[in-house]
Amino acid sequence: MTLIKFTNKNLKKIVCVYQLQYNKNYPAPGIGDFFRGCFFVMQLTNRLNLEFALDISNHPIAKYIENCGKNNSINYNNLDFILGLNRPPHLWRDPTTYLDNNFANQLIDKMNKHTVSDTYALFTNAFPIFYNFLDTGREKIKNMLIPNNVMQNYIDCALNELNLTRNTYATIHIRSGDQNITNLTPLDVGFINKIKKYINKLIIPNKKYLIISDSNTLKVVLKVYPNFYILNRKIEHLGGEVKPNDSMATMNTLLDFYLMSYSNSIFALSVYGHISGFSQYCSVINKIPFNYIVLHP
Repeated sequence: MTLIKFTNKNLKKIVCVYQLQYNKNYPAPGIGDFFRGCFFVMQLTNRLNLEFALDISNHPIAKYIENCGKNNSINYNNLDFILGLNRPPHLWRDPTTYLDNNFANQLIDKMNKHTVSDTYALFTNAFPIFYNFLDTGREKIKNMLIPNNVMQNYIDCALNELNLTRNTYATIHIRSGDQNITNLTPLDVGFINKIKKYINKLIIPNKKYLIISDSNTLKVVLKVYPNFYILNRKIEHLGGEVKPNDSMATMNTLLDFYLMSYSNSIFALSVYGHISGFSQYCSVINKIPFNYIVLHP
């Protein structure tokens, strides 16, 4: 199937909105999924000669990010979650350009039918069309995620507490599973040893490593490494499945993202086959070298 023609001459802008819930009670996934979908939409809108923007004004993270407030052209109570991932599972990590025309046509059809304003807002967590990301696209997204003064002061204090300087450390991001964010599920000793085995192979003596993880229990275990720099603070999943409700935990989750954005390389270990969007798209947005291992608990 070929792409249907974009015919809506009144439509000027497509906005990816991150909030907790969408139409039909679809909850938002994590923020990494949101960034991933932003790159897909930005690449598609470039093909259609439409303007792209992202909007986090209706999500709890807006409290910590510079933004211009809500957009009067957007009805935040009536937003589509466009279901589909653009790429089949076996091509999630394939660098080849790939566009699922059936999926893209879902979006184009909705764009063509949108007549209430010149702005169509939506959510998708689709994988990008291509992974050769343009600097212009990176900067566009980065400029919409600037921490406000409160958040920037929090970041600076954290760097001072860690005794780290921007761009002088690597980040190791460990996704042990969302269930471990609340520390309700004990980590298996064998799984911990497996993580240590991988870490021992990749670290370089005397190099500084910031450790970020969804498990504070794991962070405690890894404090035995002398060149690991760890903050053990409450975090939370930012998606709508769990409805983040702890302002400090939300702030700490963003802190992890921004601290990672100041590192000179990122290595992710994840139990999820699609890696971790949280660290992968932090690397994409900030043009940081990225590598990963998929863990099998």
